[in-house]
Amino acid sequence: MSRKVIGWSVAAIVAIVLIFNYLPSFVADSLYKNVDDITDGEMPATVTSFESGPDVVSTIGGSGEGLNCSLPALTNLFFDGSSDSRGRRHLVLQRFRQACVFHDLCYRHGLATYGYNQNDCDRILQNAAFRLCVYIRNGSGTGSATRCQTDSKMVLAGVSMGGYNAFRGWDRSTYFEFESDPFRSDGFQASRVVDHPFKAVDPVKYRNDPDQIILTFENIRSDIAVTCITCGQLPVFEYTQDPNQVDAELRSVGVTKLPEALLKREPMLSETVPIWLPPRRHHAAPHLLVDAAGKDHLIWMSRNNPQDTMSCIVGSDAARLLTNTLPRRDLCSIDSGSSLTMVEIDMFATSPLPMEIPGAPDPIYATAISPQRTPDNDLSFCSRSASRPVDRSGNDDRSACIDFSGDDVSKGAALGAFQDFPIIRPGQQIVFARDVDQRTTSPLTAILQRAFGDTYSPGGALLVIDVGPPTTPKGPASASLKKVVRFNIEDRFDPMMPMTRKVDDLRFLSLEASKETVRLRQIDFARNNPAMGNVRVMSGGADVELDRSWAARPVMVLETRDARPKTRLVFSRGDIAIDPGKPVAPDATTEALTLQTLVFERDAAAPADAPFVRSAGAACRITYEFAAHHTDWPCYRAFDPDRSMRASPAARMQASQMLVGHFSKSAGHAIAFPDACLKSEPIILAPKGDTFTPVRDTAGWNGPPKLRRTITCEPLDAAAVVSRPMVQKAP
Repeated sequence: MSRKVIGWSVAAIVAIVLIFNYLPSFVADSLYKNVDDITDGEMPATVTSFESGPDVVSTIGGSGEGLNCSLPALTNLFFDGSSDSRGRRHLVLQRFRQACVFHDLCYRHGLATYGYNQNDCDRILQNAAFRLCVYIRNGSGTGSATRCQTDSKMVLAGVSMGGYNAFRGWDRSTYFEFESDPFRSDGFQASRVVDHPFKAVDPVKYRNDPDQIILTFENIRSDIAVTCITCGQLPVFEYTQDPNQVDAELRSVGVTKLPEALLKREPMLSETVPIWLPPRRHHAAPHLLVDAAGKDHLIWMSRNNPQDTMSCIVGSDAARLLTNTLPRRDLCSIDSGSSLTMVEIDMFATSPLPMEIPGAPDPIYATAISPQRTPDNDLSFCSRSASRPVDRSGNDDRSACIDFSGDDVSKGAALGAFQDFPIIRPGQQIVFARDVDQRTTSPLTAILQRAFGDTYSPGGALLVIDVGPPTTPKGPASASLKKVVRFNIEDRFDPMMPMTRKVDDLRFLSLEASKETVRLRQIDFARNNPAMGNVRVMSGGADVELDRSWAARPVMVLETRDARPKTRLVFSRGDIAIDPGKPVAPDATTEALTLQTLVFERDAAAPADAPFVRSAGAACRITYEFAAHHTDWPCYRAFDPDRSMRASPAARMQASQMLVGHFSKSAGHAIAFPDACLKSEPIILAPKGDTFTPVRDTAGWNGPPKLRRTITCEPLDAAAVVSRPMVQKAP
């Protein structure tokens, strides 16, 4: 009897071992296809930050739900957990965390921002997981590509089976830019607030225009056009057949003789204009950089292809984009003859960023954090002028890099520096590094980590990099690792975003969403052992708790440019008016939503425990009316919750980008929501005391086919209202 028990026990153990070690990989390999075997040694494209206006310090996305691998702890048992050549163990929840961060944001914001469906997000995850696996080289030997193919499929399988219902359709997806290389997108829009390009050139002509305008960029498979959606019907230049007759607007951008493309035309400032960027590249939205002189720079950091890290850096401003960008030749260089600056260089990283380096002859630089410059994957800071032409006599088409030293950044320890949003300031760059290896000398701890994982990846470091002018004309920027701040903060608080643009100010904000509420958290990384602190928000002289719905749309952090600057937090939330349980009529010709805004502020120099006080708020009812029998068009049908991947006017507005700036005639910050169905007629809410009022009550046309939008707003000032979910009925 005992022999039978022993025999069955051994058989059971063998079966369990086989199931855990071979069945998951067999199933994954059977279900999914291999991805491209990349050998450049670089990590996958990482999340990046895009600011939409000059006063914007940061935008906090992610819905307050943290950014990590939402996989069960036991998932580690299905993956190879052996140590790498340096004795480090990388469990799956940390090993693939960077890919999971992107995937989390893709599920929450990908549809509304880039038109990504669930399959797009999952395939990007698989590609990123393979790159990470090859980069980390976890395990013995170098022939790990086959194992990494299987591991990436298993990660995809885990997400497909365990997180399939987390993808957000048009009922929950909201606009938030995070993608540096949107190669899977068929089309998307992005808007930027910039100073009026010609008001200083001709104050009389543009006297009725606001100080700032909104530029909307429409990217259809990397063919890009721009529209000033807040400009009036004014001609940029007058009709002429004489190439020597150049208006003041064109002279301001360096045009001394009209090219043939501008003759016999009278383009309006508000019309859509194509932007001639170099083709055969994946163009994301432009970065907005405001230099020390207050000038706005719009800069594209466009990857050439996924196989290498060559990038086309294109610089411009609103004035050039709204006049003429037609080049003479199809090149990414000064030889193109474009009015835009173009430099093609190898940045040694997948997500380069622009920054201003005060004191440099060419102050705007392309910068990147790279781990591929040394054999041990040490952290390097790479940079190059974003405008200086390439000298073909040497390696001037490559960014120059400075390698950092120290245990925090050497031998791959800076891997996590690519896992959080980078912060760019004049002469300073800040990145977060999350620990991805399990550092312990205790065998028992190693076993427990292997079995139960480390769900929230609490360990990490904040890296402060000071950047100065190069010492030689073609040399690297003089970068130094000024400060490394170790922290122990769970990544359920990610992303942590800055609350000021001041150099060396290390105060950051985070959102924490619970089942019913969302709370603001503050972290000061200038302190030893930085920890999460509560941020109070007040309305009517009393503390308020905000309902969780205020975290669904990204929160904008502003810093005013007054003599006594203020920090402002701009919240918004939306809800489509649908009767629960009542089917949506297929021939419906109207739909509505409620869109609410809420602004809190305090002095920028206020102490950390000072509360943010409500300064303004509005609740707006938006109604769309459209012609019947055109339901194949997204703007001519009512939203059906049972078909959440089909957009409608109200669904797109609920998910829309939020912009803040001085683009209304009223003093103070106005709030705008671009309308995907009425592209040239955004909703603009002008400040009026402690509330906002629409600049226009109606928009659209009566047909055929009819598409009309009406909006009415009222103050939002009751603490009880902002502490509860939105409740409404269908019209």
